[in-house]
Amino acid sequence: MKGSLIKQHRKFKNMTLEDLASGICSVSYLSKIEHNTINASDEIYRLLGERLKIKLTDINQDFDEQMYQDLLDWHEAAQMRDFPLMRELYEKCQLAFEDNKNINLVNLFKIIEARHLMTFEKKPIQQEILKKLNDTFHDASNEFQFFYYKTVGVHHLFSSNLREALHHFLEAKRIMGLLPLDDAEVPFHLALAYSKTRSFVESTHYAFLALEGYKSTLYYSRMVDSYIIIAINYNSLGAHLIAEEYLLKVLKVAKYHLSSIEKRRIYHNLGINYINQEKYDEAFDFLKKAYVIDTEESMFTSSTIYLLALTCYHSGDISLCWEYIKVGEKESEKHDLIKYKHKFHILRHMISDSTLNEDFIKTLENEIIPSFRKLNEYKDYKEFVEMLGNLYYEKRMYKKAAMYYKEANNYKETQKKDLL
Repeated sequence: MKGSLIKQHRKFKNMTLEDLASGICSVSYLSKIEHNTINASDEIYRLLGERLKIKLTDINQDFDEQMYQDLLDWHEAAQMRDFPLMRELYEKCQLAFEDNKNINLVNLFKIIEARHLMTFEKKPIQQEILKKLNDTFHDASNEFQFFYYKTVGVHHLFSSNLREALHHFLEAKRIMGLLPLDDAEVPFHLALAYSKTRSFVESTHYAFLALEGYKSTLYYSRMVDSYIIIAINYNSLGAHLIAEEYLLKVLKVAKYHLSSIEKRRIYHNLGINYINQEKYDEAFDFLKKAYVIDTEESMFTSSTIYLLALTCYHSGDISLCWEYIKVGEKESEKHDLIKYKHKFHILRHMISDSTLNEDFIKTLENEIIPSFRKLNEYKDYKEFVEMLGNLYYEKRMYKKAAMYYKEANNYKETQKKDLL
């Protein structure tokens, strides 16, 4: 165990075997120490520890079952986003590790700490921490590798790196089969990642698996999230009535267990559903219910404002549409939300009937459409590629129109090429 700890810290400090062994022992002897094939003297361990700035001579290598359970409880608290409990267990585990440096427990602490920080800060893992986790991976247990793949998968979701996110979640699923674990978060994250890549059949399959797991633990928040993923998938597949049924069902069944932000998500998605059904009065009512509920998610706020503006446009209330556009433009500018800057720009020109202007077409073709592709926003990408095809058709530029119609028709292949 000491050898594994030495190897990890050597890698953390970017030291070679030669760097660490110099003046203490031979390189081959150090290699055997690191692979735990020999036990060195206390003096050798003391010298290696001093060079690495860690204490090796009095390590308690016992596997403490209580520490292990605290680590698992801490991870569960992070999954459930129970911030007070996360803080409490973080402090408890930190104190425990002052006396116990069991390598397997240390490794689990590091990966769960990374998840803890991501959950609190709502940001990807820092590169320095990610490097340490990567250096730990190859010599670690299957259990560490399971938590590694899950945690780093979430990191890639935060970074919108969907290909890597899917790879990591699928690896977590594979390793979970080797362990006495049944973690509903793995299929949930697979459902979320597949939905973002618009692979709706796969996403729906995993969302139902996640739902079964969350029902058994009565984790209402994630049950709601799973239902919403299922509804979004059905909406995207054109099965709007089925999507509506799921959203109304979860709103009715779980209304006493829902937080305000969860109600906001359901209202928001019902608004989208009714826009898709061209039921604009119903859409507006649910979107207004969503809008009056505060949220810290700026992207979510801009999305609701945009949908309210779009609903007003389709229902013919142009005056109110302009009001929402102005509010939405300020919001998206404030938070530098490129996606909604583009969408409000397009809607502004639709209302002004100026979409055939050369400047608008150039912006749409050379800036907006490439931006949506870069942002992995393939629903918007397809919609506005079709729009560009229509504009070129109206200008009797039939060759260009045909090119963009073809691209819109093949957008799924474009998406898979980019993402999968």
